[in-house]
Amino acid sequence: MTRTTFTRTERHAASRVFTEICLRSPSGVNPLSSGTVAELRNLLREQAARADRHGLFIRAEGRAFCAGADVKEFRSFDVDGFRAAMTGILALYMEMIRFPQPIVALVQGDALGGGAALAFCSDYTITVRGAAFGLPEVHRGLAGGGWLMPRLLGRHRAAEMVLLGRTLDARRALELGLVGEVCEADELDARAQALAEELGALAPTGLTVAKTSLAGGLGLDLGAAMEAHIEAQTRAFAQMRAAA
Repeated sequence: MTRTTFTRTERHAASRVFTEICLRSPSGVNPLSSGTVAELRNLLREQAARADRHGLFIRAEGRAFCAGADVKEFRSFDVDGFRAAMTGILALYMEMIRFPQPIVALVQGDALGGGAALAFCSDYTITVRGAAFGLPEVHRGLAGGGWLMPRLLGRHRAAEMVLLGRTLDARRALELGLVGEVCEADELDARAQALAEELGALAPTGLTVAKTSLAGGLGLDLGAAMEAHIEAQTRAFAQMRAAA
């Protein structure tokens, strides 16, 4: 196993069945390679068509929840390959936001870059007290989160993460509304089950309407904004390659 994979299990609550996936990688930081992103997108498409599922829980094993895009993979990309990878990962986030069932992220370690976006594009995030959240891409000559973060935080708070690349601890992320709950590491599964019970008591049709409404609230120009981000990011990557 050379990249992040995930196993599927089930979480049961209030007579409902949730799919639960667990990210794993040899490094323990669970980067989002192109192959991993493709598999996650396939999972979303498969589950969206299943009436027997009530939602999706995303968790991870290792020292990080997810460290974001697989920067080692970047070394093998030409400009077109990089653009394709950015298109895939941003499509994943857009599909999470538009997914008709609730998505819950269970963050047991640091969530950085694309990993932070994975948590923020979930509908509810429970994080352990020691986890950190950040968008450090700007320190590598790229950037991330410019569409989503102003909508979640407002422009100036978003600039702290997107423009300056600052990292937030779990307590600060909770204060800013980026996560729903903070708990001790040994409480994470119990808090997840309590939330599953709460969601399980709700009608699937109501949850679908709620997801549609929330996606609209984030902005109906989502696709156009992400296309612009892909092009800006790709130009930056091309300049970095030319200067190397």
